Amino acid sequence: RERRAERTLRTAEETRQEMKTRESSLAPVAVRPADANTPLLGVTAERMKRFDTTRTKHLATKYGALALVACVGAAAAFGGSGHDTSSIAAAMASPELSSPQAPRFARGPSCNGVCPSVAARDFDAYPEEGSAHVLMLGDSTDRAWHFTFCNGILNDADRCEHPVECVAPTVNFLPNNMQPLVCVDGDKRCAAKSCYEDAPCWHEKENEMAAACHPTSPYGPALGFVHLFEPDPESKQDLKLVEYGREIDGLPVMTGPRVNAAVRSFDKFAPAEKADGDGHHGGHDAKKRPVVVVVDVMHWWVGNHLGWGAPGAPPDWSAQLGSDREFDANLRRYGKDLDALVEHVDKAMKGTGRPYRLVGKANHDWHTFKPDGVEHRFLSAMAAHVKKAFESKKHHFFDWRALTEKAKSDDMWEMADNFHQTVEGSKHETLAFMDWTRTALPEKFAVNLDVQFAKRAEEEAARAAAEETERKAREAKEAKEREEREAKEAKEAKATLRDNLADAQKMADNIESFLTKQREKLFKETGVLR
Repeated sequence: RERRAERTLRTAEETRQEMKTRESSLAPVAVRPADANTPLLGVTAERMKRFDTTRTKHLATKYGALALVACVGAAAAFGGSGHDTSSIAAAMASPELSSPQAPRFARGPSCNGVCPSVAARDFDAYPEEGSAHVLMLGDSTDRAWHFTFCNGILNDADRCEHPVECVAPTVNFLPNNMQPLVCVDGDKRCAAKSCYEDAPCWHEKENEMAAACHPTSPYGPALGFVHLFEPDPESKQDLKLVEYGREIDGLPVMTGPRVNAAVRSFDKFAPAEKADGDGHHGGHDAKKRPVVVVVDVMHWWVGNHLGWGAPGAPPDWSAQLGSDREFDANLRRYGKDLDALVEHVDKAMKGTGRPYRLVGKANHDWHTFKPDGVEHRFLSAMAAHVKKAFESKKHHFFDWRALTEKAKSDDMWEMADNFHQTVEGSKHETLAFMDWTRTALPEKFAVNLDVQFAKRAEEEAARAAAEETERKAREAKEAKEREEREAKEAKEAKATLRDNLADAQKMADNIESFLTKQREKLFKETGVLR
């Protein structure tokens, strides 16, 4: 009874906190850093193994560098003793949908908190040397990947510690290197060097539509994200039907113009440093860093065209895909829309004058899909078309879906809800993607933190050398000053001793003179000589 009462009280408090969060104003939210650093647990200092946990290392050994997947069991080790993995199981057991037009996912008190403070950015532009940047044009699974990726490029002590099931943190709980990506004239938040001290930075839910982050040094990757809904460039999404939807000034709801705005905004967000290295950007001599554009538009197409499923129930697409003819017709429809999107993104990127590579991404199944179900078969067929649509145009294909399917077959894949990978899964996706860019893309398009770490090590070595030189100079100066002080003190002591001796001699002479006079006086008075 006591345990039930305790759970009831805890549930009531969580409900109150969640309602309080939902009722927050649409005005900009002032986000303040935590007083103490809360570094991410289970990370290492080498390369991107800083994302790893013990579980990750086991999986990396089992599947190789690309077969990196998530598990609920890691939540306790990764999220700390205060996070109960049962919340993940509960979310998966009863997937909820806010409406037939939009998915709903893991939120609540565990997705609200405060992240450690991050120092204000000390650079305005990016040199040509360094990691390729990344722009994600995708859905909420990519947004979950994006904020986890942003968290991972921070220094250990600056990272947020998100519960493993949290795929939709509030703006208060975002890594503090993140900021808005799309801004209209007069809105300086996208160019702010820090959004997390005193100035309001985010509008509520804005990060779920568009966001970006800077690395800790200009040699790391800038990461951008814009939510797309439909691949057809002429399609529009009614954001009122999206639980986390928010209209953003400068970001159209039509797919084609939305892509254009995303590309322009990200190009502006990661400007090139002038060739003379003066830290300014722009001008004909600026060489822009390459960017890898990841495009993922699978889930929202099937949700909008085949159905998200009734609240509390898995989707059933058997009516729309019941025959080979219907199956192929829907696949052709998706293929036509995707082909148009690939062409549109390609054209938009060419307009930036920046080196780029387009990457089509195949996404994972929804949790409720069965291996022998028509829903699984259709997403697999969509993935094959993503590969064809991109590779046939000399672009690239990242098969994240195949990696998750392999892990699923080994009973090592878990999700935070019906649609989204866990935070742990997003970390593994980051590792897999970066390793993939090293092997599948030209060298200059590799996404990594190597140069950032190397430059940081050089800076730390230079700082340590400067501190050592300063220490030696300070010690030499102090030794010289000590010697001079001791010599001066010895000289002063000698002079003082000499003066004291002279004074003593003078005093002795005075005493002798006094005694002589006293004897003479006594002799005159008594006739006795003493």
